[in-house]
Amino acid sequence: MANAPASYKLRLRHQLNWIATQHHYQVPPLGDWIGWIIQAGRGSGKTRTGAEDAANFSVENHNIRYAVVAPTGGDVRDICFEGESGILFVLKSMGLEEGTDFTWNRSLNQIKILSTDSQIKGYTAKEPNRLRGPQHHRAWLEEMAAWDDAHKGDDLNTTYNNLMLGLRLGADPRYVVTTTPKPVKLIRELVARSDVVVTRGSSYDNLANLAPKYREIIEKYQGTRIGRQEVFGELLEDIEGALWVQAMIDDFRWQEEWGPPRLSKVYVGVDPSGGSSESAGETGIVSAGRVRGKCPCGSTVGPPAHYVVVADCSLRGTPMRRARAIVNCFDVTEADKVVGERNYGGDMVEALVEQASESDDRVPYENVNATRGKAIRAEPISTAYEQGRVHHLREFVQLEEQQTTWEPDAGWSPDRLDALVWAITKLQGRRGRKVKTGSTDSRLPETIG
Repeated sequence: MANAPASYKLRLRHQLNWIATQHHYQVPPLGDWIGWIIQAGRGSGKTRTGAEDAANFSVENHNIRYAVVAPTGGDVRDICFEGESGILFVLKSMGLEEGTDFTWNRSLNQIKILSTDSQIKGYTAKEPNRLRGPQHHRAWLEEMAAWDDAHKGDDLNTTYNNLMLGLRLGADPRYVVTTTPKPVKLIRELVARSDVVVTRGSSYDNLANLAPKYREIIEKYQGTRIGRQEVFGELLEDIEGALWVQAMIDDFRWQEEWGPPRLSKVYVGVDPSGGSSESAGETGIVSAGRVRGKCPCGSTVGPPAHYVVVADCSLRGTPMRRARAIVNCFDVTEADKVVGERNYGGDMVEALVEQASESDDRVPYENVNATRGKAIRAEPISTAYEQGRVHHLREFVQLEEQQTTWEPDAGWSPDRLDALVWAITKLQGRRGRKVKTGSTDSRLPETIG
């Protein structure tokens, strides 16, 4: 050791330091596994684990082809390679110098280890066909639950499927998944396999390496399903008695390849909070539209009508702030009408919406009476979801949490869910319009889920 090269000493020091500071869920499992899923919360050190695996495996073995796959090309470059805990950071911590010991091609998302002739190549889950040809010894799959096609599971020509069919080099090909879990089909399938090992950790485990105020941030989510998933890394199970399960939403979410949805009518559903003060409960404000003609999803189950949930603008605030949010949602989603429940302050909301309108055109507002219970009103909408006829334009975290946790005999009122039910219940056919996909309009409130 005393006469060992300086580069060797730096590498050894780095490895010993990494071993000494690893959390239990960052330690590679023993046994004959193909996949290792690190299922942990935000800021728990998942990315560092994937970067360590990619760097160490490529430096210690010759002629390795290592794949790194992330949700987007930007994620591959900015997080997996160049991030604070990325592969470049790990290589430099080992004492390797760019240009002398390795090369980094930013435009190709590719690192070459010169001493071992190994290559680490980045891919985006947005282009699954790019993984049809390349072969690999090992792979790091970052935030798999957020991949565009994760809802399809291990299906033909998906990102995961194409990668697995190319993971065929060497005597022991394996892959490492670092993800905050979501109950999408692919995650559900993998954690059930006997050749996949799962280790779990939480954001709290890694607080010593995070900003001091981060504890205050995550403590706000204590006791919520969002906290269980995003902080504690828990793969949430369906709640018995709930009218929705997450798969009903995830498996039929609107896909980018379908193009902008053409909607024949758009309604903004409103569930008033019933209070006149800023401390009153949340007002549900959800915009949804009916797909014009045949839905590009291709489903033929049930009636032909399909629907798209366009925006969730629900919020708390003063009565006038809530009214402005309704008008804003109406304008931005180019809606035809606002539908609000009369039973709990609907008349007051209608009057305030008229005041909040900035143009001379009065926002069409229809008060509806809840003559039936919430469960009876919601069941036909739940059935449409089950048939794959309702598509969320993007992820609406808080709305979807209400959908998957509310039970008919629950002691609380699901404001966002009620607004959704009012909107879809009232939808009728009309001329088409296009709605942009993949972006959140800056004019919508920050509270959009």
